[in-house]
Amino acid sequence: MIVKEFNIDELNLTYFVGINQIKMTSNRFLDFYGKDKKENILDQFFKIIEELQNKNENSVIQFIKDKYILNQDHIFTACYYLQKAFQQKSNISNKKNIELLLYLATNRQISKSIEAFGIDYPDLNKKCLTLCIISPINNLNNINNELLRILDAEDIELKINNQSHAKFNSIKEFFEISENQLLPILRSYNINTKRSELSLNFMFLALYDLICEKMALLSLEKNK
Repeated sequence: MIVKEFNIDELNLTYFVGINQIKMTSNRFLDFYGKDKKENILDQFFKIIEELQNKNENSVIQFIKDKYILNQDHIFTACYYLQKAFQQKSNISNKKNIELLLYLATNRQISKSIEAFGIDYPDLNKKCLTLCIISPINNLNNINNELLRILDAEDIELKINNQSHAKFNSIKEFFEISENQLLPILRSYNINTKRSELSLNFMFLALYDLICEKMALLSLEKNK
């Protein structure tokens, strides 16, 4: 699990964020609720997570569909805007978990954000899940260990920072980012190389900058 502490002077706020990927090692959870409909199984899953979240005061535990997650900084930045929104009482959703999905998607439409970044039954059935934990204190490992116990799961290698052309193109398309938007960002890095010859690292950096810009615009939109 990646754990990072954030001290935000402008908000007079300190918090910790943990990002992890886990794999359920058995069918214990699904078998226990297997007699129910798929929707009920998912409801039970979220209920268990909410109970653990309530047990750890002021924490946020959110499982994320990572298809359109660029990297760990994409999540860290969304966490910052989530904290800022609630601090300034400009949040769209009353739930921090949902607010996080809105910023990950850079979209104020809750249904679209949940569809893109919230987990569903097929994700649960695959048993490999990505999660984000936010807490005012550094109790992230304790929360993660409790999740592993409840879900009969284990930590697996974190792959959200992996880079590929397919991933880049998929995320670029999801966020509706054009080549004309990317080029000025790349030029700001003082890069004169042709777009086709650029390293993936620079391409991902430019895409991250534009996603951050979309988050900032969403935040400003909510403050109008």
